[in-house]
Amino acid sequence: MNKIRISTNCEKKDFQKLLLGLSKKTLEDFTYFENITKNNVKKIIVSELKEQKKLRFFIFIDNELIAYSFLAKFPRKTKTHVCTYGIVIGDKWQGKGFGYEICKHMINVAWKKKFEKIWLTAYYDNKSAVKIYQKLGFEIEGIFINEEKICGKPRHVVSMGLFRNNKTIKKTRQKILDTLN
Repeated sequence: MNKIRISTNCEKKDFQKLLLGLSKKTLEDFTYFENITKNNVKKIIVSELKEQKKLRFFIFIDNELIAYSFLAKFPRKTKTHVCTYGIVIGDKWQGKGFGYEICKHMINVAWKKKFEKIWLTAYYDNKSAVKIYQKLGFEIEGIFINEEKICGKPRHVVSMGLFRNNKTIKKTRQKILDTLN
């Protein structure tokens, strides 16, 4: 497997090339930036790079940007212990194990930054992403039926979480479920 290099910086032209090179299917699975076009990509990049509450990571093989990922802090004081996670991998690099490798790196960064929980969402039909997250220890916390509409079609969203202290969380989750029944 090719060796990846993870950096916190990237040339705007490389970021633009990655985003504009994403297929319709990839863009439908990574809707974080909504619709990316030649007309709005520069504005999206400027806005994304300005965001202060985000740790950004650009993933390269040789000198080619193959993926972008981030950990974002919640603005509310009651959620400072939780971060969100996002990732998009260029189409020709998908299915080669890079997503798993990048996610492991991001989890380690989150724990070093003293976050207690990593939260993410994935579309239920993005089975490869859900499998990777589950392999890494993420657990499904909720399923949101018809949560979003992509190209006019409803899509279900799976909410997943990974806790630094997973053993305690499993017991707590079960207690809460028991009290709801």
